[in-house]
Parts: sequence; structure tokens; C-alpha cells
Amino acid sequence: MKKILLTNDDGFNAEGIRILYEKLQKYGEVTLVAPHNHMSGASVSRVSWYDTKIHFHEANIYSVAGTPADAVHFALYGLKLQPDLIVSGINDGHNIGLDTIYSGTVGAAMEGLKGGYKAVAFSADFKHFEPVINEFDEVMEYIFKNDLLSTNYILNVNFVSKKYTKSQGIMITDLAFRPSNQYYVESEEGVFRNRRTFVPYEFIPQTDLWAAEYGYTSITPLKLGNQTDFGFNELKKKVGQNE
Repeated sequence: MKKILLTNDDGFNAEGIRILYEKLQKYGEVTLVAPHNHMSGASVSRVSWYDTKIHFHEANIYSVAGTPADAVHFALYGLKLQPDLIVSGINDGHNIGLDTIYSGTVGAAMEGLKGGYKAVAFSADFKHFEPVINEFDEVMEYIFKNDLLSTNYILNVNFVSKKYTKSQGIMITDLAFRPSNQYYVESEEGVFRNRRTFVPYEFIPQTDLWAAEYGYTSITPLKLGNQTDFGFNELKKKVGQNE
């Protein structure tokens, strides 16, 4: 790799992105362009459509007053970077299953994919960065060795959960969707806080949730619009639409 664009959704000065900034130095020239503030859950949303406040911190480090997608968009079309790889993360918290829909970490990678760039989104369990520090190079070598990077999909990588001190291996996985109960709790100040509890669930082998439960690092390919594939084919059958 020659040129790497590094971004995230936890903010340009978050612990995870600083770990990756150091780790990625051996793979090429790294430019960090990330949200100025914490923007978790922003998905691929954009807020800086016209006016964008940019902060220059030091050589190759910028922050953007906007979402993760805004940061990537500015890097590509404002700074006019043409990276060989876009890396997003490392997120403080897993992005697996349904969380990938909301994830700003994934959204930043998708913004890159939309522009025709290869991208990887990295996430770790909450406050569990040790596996990243110890195993990041192993994961990168696995990606390069097996030629997993593509402009047709992003790679969504989740390091081993905090139930484990190290990974038992790397696994290519599919998305799993674990049902949950959603509710709100009102505080004494009148603030409503969202909470969720997971319902009993049988983990499906070779999915990202199974990998997290049983101690594996997961790599899941995600495409733009990948959720439409099954429904598109099913609806064509129902209406008798030919190929």
C-alpha cells in the first residue's frame, strides 16, 4: 500500500484511531481525516453539504465538523486524495449484525466504496483494544495474502470480544440479525435514555455474531444495497418478471 486514508466515527483524537494511525505507518503514507467530534451512529449521513469547517492539526491530520461520511468526502474531493485504501476505525464497540446499519464506522467505509475505493472498517469490543494492538498485523496480512480487498464491497472486521484475551482465528462471516427488546427509561431530569435487552438467540455458525460469541475475529463483506438482493429476486418471482 502506498497511500492510506484513515477515518472513524469516534472523533479524530479517539484512542482507537490513534492506535491505527501508528499501526498503519508500516503499510504506507497515512492521512488522517476524521470527524472533529464523536459522531457514532451517523451511518452514511452527510451534514456538510455546502459549508465545511476543517481543522488542520499537524501534517497529515485533519478533522471535519461533520459526519464520518463528510470526512471521507472532504478527503477525496476537497484534499483530492486518491488513496489505495480507506481504513475506518477502530471503533470503540463492535459493529456486527443490525448495528452495521447505523454504524458511522461502516458508513465512512461505504462513502469510500461509493467513490470506487477499497475500504475496510475495523471495530473492537468496548474498551478492549489489546487484541487490536496484538493482532492487527495478522489480520492485515490475512487480508492481503488472500486478496480480499475489492471495489465491489467493504470488509467489516470485528476483533475478538472482551470475553477473550486473544482470537482463536480469523473467519469470513455473514451478517446475523439478533432480535432485541427496545425501550426507554426516563431520568429524574426528564431525559429519555434508550435501552435494549437481547432475547434468547441461537447463534448461527459462520456469522459475525457467532464469531464474536465463540472467540473469533470476523471479516464480513458488505455491499452497497446488499440488503435488496434476496427481496429483489423474490419479488421478481411473484410478479413473473423475466431476467
